[in-house]
Amino acid sequence: MESIENIVKVFVGCCASAFLMEILMERIPDSANLITFLQFFFISLQGFVVTAKFGSIKPKIPLKQYAFLITLFFITSVANNYVYALHVPSTLHMIIRSASSPASMLVYCYVKKQYPRMTNAIGSVLISIGVALAMYGGAPTVENKGKFIYWCIGVAILLSTLITGAFTGLQQELLYAKYGKHPDEMLFYTHAIPLPFFLGIYPQLQDTAVSLTYDTWILIVLNIISQFYCTHSVHTLATKETAVTVTFILTLRKFISLLISSIVFKNNITYLHVIGSIFVVVGTCVYFDFFRRKRQRPVSLKDK
Repeated sequence: MESIENIVKVFVGCCASAFLMEILMERIPDSANLITFLQFFFISLQGFVVTAKFGSIKPKIPLKQYAFLITLFFITSVANNYVYALHVPSTLHMIIRSASSPASMLVYCYVKKQYPRMTNAIGSVLISIGVALAMYGGAPTVENKGKFIYWCIGVAILLSTLITGAFTGLQQELLYAKYGKHPDEMLFYTHAIPLPFFLGIYPQLQDTAVSLTYDTWILIVLNIISQFYCTHSVHTLATKETAVTVTFILTLRKFISLLISSIVFKNNITYLHVIGSIFVVVGTCVYFDFFRRKRQRPVSLKDK
């Protein structure tokens, strides 16, 4: 593997972003939408200056082709952050999102009418079992019925975003195959075009912003920078490695974030969380034939 430096950047940026996000959600869970908006705004501002050169460079992919992709991406991003306010713990949040592989497989089977290999199917089953165990272990006690209802809603939203996220990846693949790979441009437009959508929740964003303390703003700034670093590193890595390698690295990154969260925040980790995490990791390895250690083919447009 030639992209060791990019892989390190992915781990550092994404783990730091997840770590800071968990701190912020512990302090102010209602700030998820504000943080999402600020992340979108910062990436858009950077892209407008660096990628679009203040609007002087025309997009390689027609803007109308971004419509469906941006809608899926926006819904997935906002929903993933919003569930923090619904009493879904960060550990369970990360484990459920690790089930993106079987979700992608189901979407590809449905859209492309292609059936998975045996290793894909077995890996997906293992991952699904791991997620189910973690969900059961992360459920609040039935004594607090109000909290349990919110928890169920949050888990349902997370499971739904697995599907929208899978469709997002499929749409990216179609655009890359038709117009070529332009990761920086896609990063910019997928964050810039949805910005007006936040006008619908402007009063909430304003109320949250004025209530934040100085030290909280420092944490938010660090989170925004690390999130940009994470997102940009993932896009760069995707141009140098196969999609299989990128997905495996991201899943491993989520697992490491889970371990960091458990150690630092002393979360209520049950034996079901541990067993579920093991199923997720082993299932991911099986899904991507990691144990066979096949020689990977070069990146092609179809990989994206």
